[in-house]
Amino acid sequence: MSIAALAALSLKVSLLLIVLSTGMSGRRGDIATLLRSPGLLFRSLLSMLVLAPVLAVALATTRELSHPVKIALVMMAVSPVPPFLPGKELRAGGQRPYIISLLAISALLSIVTIPLTLDVLSRVFGLSLSIPAMAIATPVAITVLIPLVAGLILQRLAPAFCASWARVVSIVGAVLLLVGAIPQLYHMMPAFRQLVGDGTLAVIAGFSIFTLLIGHLLGGPVPEDRTVLALCTATRHPFVAIALAQANFGSERLAAPAIFLALLVTLVASAPYVAMRRRQHAPSVAKVPPPRHHPPVRHSW
Repeated sequence: MSIAALAALSLKVSLLLIVLSTGMSGRRGDIATLLRSPGLLFRSLLSMLVLAPVLAVALATTRELSHPVKIALVMMAVSPVPPFLPGKELRAGGQRPYIISLLAISALLSIVTIPLTLDVLSRVFGLSLSIPAMAIATPVAITVLIPLVAGLILQRLAPAFCASWARVVSIVGAVLLLVGAIPQLYHMMPAFRQLVGDGTLAVIAGFSIFTLLIGHLLGGPVPEDRTVLALCTATRHPFVAIALAQANFGSERLAAPAIFLALLVTLVASAPYVAMRRRQHAPSVAKVPPPRHHPPVRHSW
C-alpha cells in the first residue's frame, strides 16, 4: 500500500475513532437534546444552513476570487459539522449533549438540505448543480452517524469501560488524524501556492470570523451554546465538501486543495476565539480555607 493510501486510510480511521469517543462519553438522550429545545434548534439551523451559505455565495459572487476558492467557500458552507470538531468544542467549553445532538442532526439533515441548497443555487445562478443523496449519505454515515450511535450504545452497555477508554480512543484518533493529514497537506503545498494571493487568505479568514460571529450571536443566552454554534457555523465537513466539488466541478483539480486551504485558514482564524472562550469557561476555583484540625475528643467512660 502506498504512503498516500495509508494516509487516506489513517484519516478515515481517525475520524471514526474521534466520533466514537464522543459517543462513548455521551449519555442516554443526548442525541435528542435539540429536539427538546426548539428555539435553539431553529437558531442552529438558521446559522448553519441559511446564513453561512448566503454569506459564502455573497463572497463568491462579489469578490475577485479564483474559481477553486469560490467552489471551496460554497461547498464548505453547505456541508455538515465535521467529525473532528467535538473535541475542540469541548475544550473551548461547549456542553457535550448539545454537541452530540447538533452533530447527529446536522449530519442527518445534510442528506436532504444539501441537494435542496444546490437546487436553489442552480435556479438562482443558472448553474447545473446536483448530487445524489447517497453520495452524501455514505460519507456522513461512515464518519459521523455510525460511530456516534455505536459509541452511545457502547456507553449504555458498558459505562465503566467507556469511562476508562473514551479518552484513550480520542487520543488515538487525534494522533492518526495528524499522521494522515501531514502527508496530504505536504502533497498539496504546490497547489496552495497557486491558490494564495489576490486577498484569498484575507477573504477566507473574514468569512471564518463572520460565521463565528453569526453562530455566537445566535447561540442564545447560554455561553456554552454560543461557543458550540460559533464553531459549528464556521467549520464544516471537508470530505463532504470534496464530494460535492467532485460531483459538480470534476475538472477543477484545485478544488480539493482549496477546500483544505479553507479548512486550515478557518482553524487558524478561529484559534483566538477558542482560546478566549476556553478562558471564559474555565471554572473558577474558589480558595477554600484548609480544614481545621480539632484535637481528638476523649471520652470518659
